Amino acid sequence: MTKSYVIHLAASTARTDLVSALVQTLTGGQVLDAVDGRKMSAQERAQVSVPHLLDPRYPFPLMPSEIGCFLSHRKAWKAIAEGEADFGFVAEDDVVTTDGFADALQIALDHADRQSLIRFPMAPREKPKSVVATKGDVTLFRPQEIGLTAALYLLGKDAAHSLWSQSERFDRPVDTWLQMRWETGVDSLTLWPSCIKSAAASHGGSTIQKKRSRMDQLKRTWHRARYRAAITSLSKGS
Repeated sequence: MTKSYVIHLAASTARTDLVSALVQTLTGGQVLDAVDGRKMSAQERAQVSVPHLLDPRYPFPLMPSEIGCFLSHRKAWKAIAEGEADFGFVAEDDVVTTDGFADALQIALDHADRQSLIRFPMAPREKPKSVVATKGDVTLFRPQEIGLTAALYLLGKDAAHSLWSQSERFDRPVDTWLQMRWETGVDSLTLWPSCIKSAAASHGGSTIQKKRSRMDQLKRTWHRARYRAAITSLSKGS
């Protein structure tokens, strides 16, 4: 039986109802206790978060919450890799499903195997390189460039083991790392419309982002643009 892991930080009590809904909606749903990076010591964080491991270099230091998020996804990958099912779902606790989700879910299940990574993105930012299948209004495709967000995805057992074994140390957020199929060896398919949305704004806000000064925002915008250009270039050859 397929298992689904809903990553949830126990302290985020405002999301309890969202978590309950996801556990009921996703096949074999269960709660996976998230890692709170803010409760880790600086030494513990330094053991797993090591700057500039891969090219292109990620231009920002990871926040404790981003480290905790990555480690939480690793827990889910390990659970899928060690489980009996050929694949499982990983969901973050701010996800809400919308009309049409049944079709999106079914097309993912119909095309899943042990090597799969099938993403349910939050926004239509990915352009198809090739179409795999359609069901109703939903299209499953291989994107030219893998998008960001790791809010909900299906992950095969072998792919989960590969991701887990390669990420003992990391230098960028989990969704940014998953973009790099030339590094991970795990390709990614995308569903759109994915029929999900984020309810973070109305349920406790983001657990990752923090307020920044105007100057800091401008500097980050410049660095982010350069980094994304490098990712786009590498994606074209993968």
